[in-house]
Amino acid sequence: MPRIGPMIRDVYRRPGTEELPAHLERQYGIEITEVSRLDAGVFRVDRRGGPPWVARVHVLGRPAERARDDAGVLRFLAEQDFPAERCAHPEPVSEMGGRAVMVTEFAEGGSWANTPASHRRLGALLGRMHGLQAPDGPDDPAGAVQRAVRRPAGSLHHLPPFEGAPRQDLAAAAAMLADLEGRVPPEHAATYEALLALLDRGDDCRGLPEAFIHPDPAPVNVISAAAGPVLVDWTGAGTGPRLASLAVLLHSAGPRHAAEVLRGYGEHQELTAGELDRVEGALWIRPLWLAAWQCWLAAVSARVNRAHVPDASRIAALAASVQAAIAAYQSAARSSRARD
Repeated sequence: MPRIGPMIRDVYRRPGTEELPAHLERQYGIEITEVSRLDAGVFRVDRRGGPPWVARVHVLGRPAERARDDAGVLRFLAEQDFPAERCAHPEPVSEMGGRAVMVTEFAEGGSWANTPASHRRLGALLGRMHGLQAPDGPDDPAGAVQRAVRRPAGSLHHLPPFEGAPRQDLAAAAAMLADLEGRVPPEHAATYEALLALLDRGDDCRGLPEAFIHPDPAPVNVISAAAGPVLVDWTGAGTGPRLASLAVLLHSAGPRHAAEVLRGYGEHQELTAGELDRVEGALWIRPLWLAAWQCWLAAVSARVNRAHVPDASRIAALAASVQAAIAAYQSAARSSRARD
């Protein structure tokens, strides 16, 4: 297993990206007028004679084959007419200095609103996504799209050895903390010990119903376009426990708006009793990953001085709001059937 440190540093630094304009011009025969950074490793590419693109420069160690699978996912979504970014070229993946580079069309629009109606709409979008079926027929003769859609998914893609099912997020959190053993500054020691004690709170959702999922369907990855929400950054999407994907969206809504997310989700999907029993554990996955990442940064970098422990009371309140909302819907459904 490679050391965690170089992988995390590469997420932020991505040396060699200054070569991106020349690389894309050679690869696609285009003339680039401007390249602007949108996020770590993500760039808007303005080109002469055509609409802008987005170029995603992947971290070292993430095989180009995974980026090609990302493109397969986008082709599947286009076939399903699902609102997502589209591949910008028939061959959207190239390699630059050992890094995979993927180009997509730039999705025009603004940030997604934080309102009850918007949370319900995203819940419905996620429910619709979880009902999409992997292709199985003559339209995918080589099986490339099918392979991409069915690959294990649910974890974040920042650390390539830990990409896959949700249990990989928990394994990554444990690995980041293990990497700090014996070198945690005194000011972060209490946070470090608290995180170690909390690792078992995460439930990897193994054995729960699976579907086609986006690993990070939070509003930060939603573009408010003229026709409605467009979900972007499908890196690592595939098949995994739908509860883990839903948990990410529930976190963005919080206890106040969780019922709206579930109302929209319920237009397309119904959670099982097993999923409801394990909601709180699923809600711990991403906060543990994020807290371990931040703790690692705070422990090794003088420029980062904040580390945190996930708010257990908020997670418990969010789980309770999910349980209460589902119970209320079930009660209303029973009353409706009784009246009929």
